[in-house]
Amino acid sequence: MRDPWNAFMPYPDADVGHAAVGPLSGLRLAVKDLFDVAGYPTAAGNAAVLAASGIKTSTAPLVQTLLDAGACFVGKTNTDELAYSLIGGNVHFGMPINPRDPDLIPGGSSSGSAVAVAAGLADIGLGTDTSGSIRLPAAVNGLIGWRPTHGSLDNRALRPLALSFDVPGFMTRSLEPMAAVMSALGMPAANDRPPSILIPENVFATIDGAVADEMIASLRSAGMPVRRTNAIASFSLSDLALAFITILQREAWETNRTLFERSPEAIAPDIAARLLSGSRLDDEEVREAGSIRELFSAEIDRLLKENVVVALPTLAMSPPRRDAEPGCFAAFRSACIKLLCLSGLSGCPQLAFPIINCAGNVSLSLFGARSADRMLMNVARQLTAE
Repeated sequence: MRDPWNAFMPYPDADVGHAAVGPLSGLRLAVKDLFDVAGYPTAAGNAAVLAASGIKTSTAPLVQTLLDAGACFVGKTNTDELAYSLIGGNVHFGMPINPRDPDLIPGGSSSGSAVAVAAGLADIGLGTDTSGSIRLPAAVNGLIGWRPTHGSLDNRALRPLALSFDVPGFMTRSLEPMAAVMSALGMPAANDRPPSILIPENVFATIDGAVADEMIASLRSAGMPVRRTNAIASFSLSDLALAFITILQREAWETNRTLFERSPEAIAPDIAARLLSGSRLDDEEVREAGSIRELFSAEIDRLLKENVVVALPTLAMSPPRRDAEPGCFAAFRSACIKLLCLSGLSGCPQLAFPIINCAGNVSLSLFGARSADRMLMNVARQLTAE
């Protein structure tokens, strides 16, 4: 396959079979290089991990389910190193090129899968989402991005980053292939009762006012009940983001400690610095962050149990250029985490999709109760009239 976008890993082709007939027949599947696929190594975006990998002899169960449903595997895709970034850069294998705007970052860490779909090289992009690594690249590349309910999909033979946040997820160019993926994976049917949409003022206040107004107008035009609230929880977005980052850094260190201690020089300096931050966290800091997560999760459960869907901007700011300074990347990551951490802390699903009638990189997200993934799809259909 010709790949001018650097979406795929440069592995020799291996035969990966798939069912001749199924709900995903005719759809091409690109798989983030964190999942094992028989006949291929798994590098997780790191040269040392690649060297130690060997050729896998079995395929991750989730990937196999998609193949058994008729999806055709077209390759393993580039990922940010150790899946520990939201930018899309990789010192070992290079940064994929954003087909929507080559001057901008592709977003990470599922950058390769996002770019493969956006460039028309695949129909389904399988990735992972820990701190936003499906939703952010989906938004940057103008795609649909689905972070499923935490724990709802099989994560065996998937290299972890932070187990209590890691979720396999998907990107497509339109809603219908995503709906087909949900069906093939056996996601529960949605409640037929029309949900109400909640607009949290504190969240929309974090983005440009004109963009916020366009998003809210789009929500109101769908004819569903829409109401506003000051906030969806008693915690500030900054406090939630800090709790999330604390837990993420500790778990990322635990996952990658052996690699770091054996081959610290094999890890890019910015990734290594974040791993070291996790190693230096005090146990009391981590316990306090865990307490905030539990309290926030309970608040969200109470809020969403009444058939409520929360509307959120997917991104807190416009994506930076791919040649921006490191400080610009850090500011972008920090701003976006404040919105992206909500699903991670609560374990709830989120569906991101572009707002067609808005200018620029404008992506709206729907955030719902656990196992309400199909309801989010139904609401998105109404909002986009697809």
